[in-house]
Amino acid sequence: PCVCLSVCPSARLSLCLSARLSPPPAVATWPPAKQRACLLPPDDGPCRALVPRWYYDRYTQSCQEFTYGGCHGNANNFLTLDDCEKSCWTIKRSAFTEGETVFVAEVPKLCRMEADGGPCRGHLKRYAFNLSSMRCEEFIYGGCYGNGNNFRDLQSCVDHCLPEKSNGCSNQQINCGVNFNIPGIKVAKFYFFFPLFQAGPLLCYSPKDEGLCSSSVPRYYYDTKSKSCKEFKYTGCGGNANNFVTETDCYNVCGKGKFFFFFLFLYFIRQKQINQSRSQ
Repeated sequence: PCVCLSVCPSARLSLCLSARLSPPPAVATWPPAKQRACLLPPDDGPCRALVPRWYYDRYTQSCQEFTYGGCHGNANNFLTLDDCEKSCWTIKRSAFTEGETVFVAEVPKLCRMEADGGPCRGHLKRYAFNLSSMRCEEFIYGGCYGNGNNFRDLQSCVDHCLPEKSNGCSNQQINCGVNFNIPGIKVAKFYFFFPLFQAGPLLCYSPKDEGLCSSSVPRYYYDTKSKSCKEFKYTGCGGNANNFVTETDCYNVCGKGKFFFFFLFLYFIRQKQINQSRSQ
């Protein structure tokens, strides 16, 4: 939506806030062929040579060395570590088309993992990003372990894993119309910061939960009060999704809430004064 703000009696300024929209799943497509190769499992082929090669491991999100037999296999097969990383490190989302241009951005590493229900026997409805279908899909989570591609609701999954779509607004001057007014605003000349907060996934707002078992596994959770990732001892089962193996994983998922500031010079005039100036 475009918000019109009065600058002076004869001028108008518009501030257009872009909104994150979920693209329709029906038009989602696979990543380009070059990146699709990175999703394949390693295949050493039927031959018996011992050729050192590299493949991209979608689970660890890193390039690993393996021994290639020398024939057949698949395209997830690179001569050097550098070749592997250049091809697979930034697996791209394919563009979604609906008559608009959509940003093509990197799929977060977390969203590349396959949905994992875990070994426990709970029956919790969760959502995970499917890199093959390029959409967020429902799955059943057992309640423990699994991985970070685990969101409590569809919107959290969409916000973290799907592309952002522009809503067509642009920050430009427009005419707001003769009937535009800002009722009840006193005369004031000031600099105005307009904050737009982009929050992380809902799982980041869950409290620290050590779980139900008796192990002592070092993990990290996001603390909303300090806005930082902190270490805690996980007992090995139960708990919630605010549970990360490394501090880096925690920050990658939860530390992305940012404030975007639009610096505006505004000159507000009381409604009566606007009406008086128009009547003159």
